[in-house]
Amino acid sequence: MIYRLLLPLLAALSMVACSSTSPGVKPDPLRQASAVSVTMPGFVVTPETTLRWRSDLNWVDDPEGNYKRRAQVLQRALQQEFEQKGYHFVATGEPATYDVLAVALLGQLQDQKELERVFRLYPSLSAPAKGYGRGTVLVAIAPMGTRDIVWRGALEVFTDPDKMPVAERDQRLQWAAGQLLRSLPVQP
Repeated sequence: MIYRLLLPLLAALSMVACSSTSPGVKPDPLRQASAVSVTMPGFVVTPETTLRWRSDLNWVDDPEGNYKRRAQVLQRALQQEFEQKGYHFVATGEPATYDVLAVALLGQLQDQKELERVFRLYPSLSAPAKGYGRGTVLVAIAPMGTRDIVWRGALEVFTDPDKMPVAERDQRLQWAAGQLLRSLPVQP
């Protein structure tokens, strides 16, 4: 019975949330993001919870290393977001509660079958934006030394990395990190 009463209310609220722009005004593609995350029951956070990078952020579609600086900036932005939520990072090689793994790519996750299989998350921007490509960032958290992912998130954004000034691009990477980790539980 209560479900019948809540269903129309939830439908109305979702309509309000979806219509945040004025009719006829197209939102700025660079302010749009699609984030998806999953928290498993095994993700337990205490004040003593520590994180460490399993490896440096990997920019998948960059075999020549052209995006190495961008990968470093994005990894720092992700770590800052984690730390703002109360998480403490330890140095690589030190024991930690959880390992963090991060991957970035230009394009869509569907073009990377191995990543799609591992992360099983499908962020999707609603429609293409003329003149912009897409970029995807993936983050996974697993108990130290395991492959048992207890939290994972994926973010898809529109991007034009070669046209944007470096300082603006760095701010955008910081913004993307915040959007991706928005649903991560705050450390007690």
